[in-house]
Amino acid sequence: MKPKVTHLFFLTLLLSAFILPVGVSAEMDSAIVIVEKVDYPSVDRTWEDISLLYEDQFHSAAEVDEEIERFHSLVPELVDLEVIGESYQGLNISALRITNELNTVQKAKTLVVAHHHGREWITIEMALRFILHILNLYGVDDSMTTYVDTQEIYIIPTINPDTLEYVLSGDHWLRKNVHPFDDDDDGETDEDPWDDANGDGVIFGGDVYTKTGPGGSAEYQYTYYEGIDNDGDGQKNEDPVGYVDLNRNYPTGWGSNDASSPDPLSEVFRGPYPFSEPETQAFRDFALLHSFTMAYSLHSGINATFFVADDYGWVEPSIYDQIANDFIWFMPWGFFPVVDDAASSSLKRHAYSGYWGDWMYFERGTTAPITFEIYHNATVDEPGLFNVIEDNSTHYIVEWLDIYGIWAPVESAIERTWEDIMPGFNYLLENTPIFTSAYPSVSGGIKESDSVTVGVSLTCQSILFDSTDPIYGFLEYDSSSMPTFSISTSIIDAGATKALSTSFDLPTDLGDSPVSLYIGNNFTGYVHLRLSLGEAPPIDFMLFVAIGGVALVAIVIVIVWKKT
Repeated sequence: MKPKVTHLFFLTLLLSAFILPVGVSAEMDSAIVIVEKVDYPSVDRTWEDISLLYEDQFHSAAEVDEEIERFHSLVPELVDLEVIGESYQGLNISALRITNELNTVQKAKTLVVAHHHGREWITIEMALRFILHILNLYGVDDSMTTYVDTQEIYIIPTINPDTLEYVLSGDHWLRKNVHPFDDDDDGETDEDPWDDANGDGVIFGGDVYTKTGPGGSAEYQYTYYEGIDNDGDGQKNEDPVGYVDLNRNYPTGWGSNDASSPDPLSEVFRGPYPFSEPETQAFRDFALLHSFTMAYSLHSGINATFFVADDYGWVEPSIYDQIANDFIWFMPWGFFPVVDDAASSSLKRHAYSGYWGDWMYFERGTTAPITFEIYHNATVDEPGLFNVIEDNSTHYIVEWLDIYGIWAPVESAIERTWEDIMPGFNYLLENTPIFTSAYPSVSGGIKESDSVTVGVSLTCQSILFDSTDPIYGFLEYDSSSMPTFSISTSIIDAGATKALSTSFDLPTDLGDSPVSLYIGNNFTGYVHLRLSLGEAPPIDFMLFVAIGGVALVAIVIVIVWKKT
């Protein structure tokens, strides 16, 4: 036999040895394990565009409850309403979760919490409009539909609802919660508050600045308020309503520097101990159940975006610089004049002051807990809201006639304010990290305790944030979840794709129940893969392939032999 023919002959034997046993194996057991990515449908939109019951006005606590309960009743497929705690006076502190309820897999989460400070009630209005924005665009705008389908969006419209009764009735300056306290140690509480002494219907507040000299810069010293001596002790305003600054009541670095005060009369009184107040306790208990990569706490009174920092610089400098620069780009001109300072480091502040953001970063793992200051008097064009009553070589004193223009706009400007800051909320949704998956594969057995190996490609969709945590998995069958196990100890970078593989023993026969495999973590959510039984190609087909392959090789041998 010639050399080429010899080679082809042995090739024929080799193919026969490989192909024929495949057919025999398939004949013995035609069932195989298969894997598929589980996709969930979007919700069919059955609702018309929603508007607020109380438009162009600031909401009372009861009206906030009425609005959010209505959201839940109109769109129960997307809105879940939970009371997470109560205020000092027993009012509800509620959180709305907006997500596609058809998709029951744990998703990436994002958070907006509003109204730590009573007088910053414009933040409630922005939170309510954010809810409307989401519901009215779902099923209409592809991006918003995807956000809701793949994220759990949590919104707490007010964490300090007790203050609204006071702010609505004219005490526009109330910042702290309303926990009663005997500030002047006379046996009574809150008996000498700020008052409308001149009877003009508002309580004015004056900001006092000192100057370094002619043409020098002014440095803020203190604020005073209009009032009378209610208790006849020769002093006024020494026992006003208000006790704890809720945004100084978190435990991270509580009381470690002068950004908070031990004095109950101070506007930044930190409380007797961390989490002393029912309002911050409610948020703590809520936050301990969730993991957020990016979150907003809404405030007003300055145009700025504050980030977490330590004594040596920003904790996440590249991310925070990028966010600050992005805000400069998409916010309206002049609306955020000091955000540019954030990017150039002048807003890099010291941490550890009992702030919400510090606790969220250092204790809850939130990469970017952002204090989003949404409004300041620099954006007001309504006249007559303040008077400069002193401007000399040593002092500058400005008297604010009302809250409007410093902590909140006039009611006719609420909607305009939302239109200005809306891009910041879209940015939050856009950058919440989620996983997408592709190319799932599987090999292995089909019986209980058989080993299987699953492969999948995961992509972190956020261009800002990585996966925060390593990648984990857990199995589920017959509605029973198995313990979580590690798949990858490394983190998937922002915008990156990583191929992963994991092996495990089947907890049940696939013939009895499909097995679900969930891959991800608490920050990104999980992708859902389902393992089930599939059919191997029919035995007749396998035999046809085997016999046909051998016949083809034989024909080639004959042709080559004749030619040589």
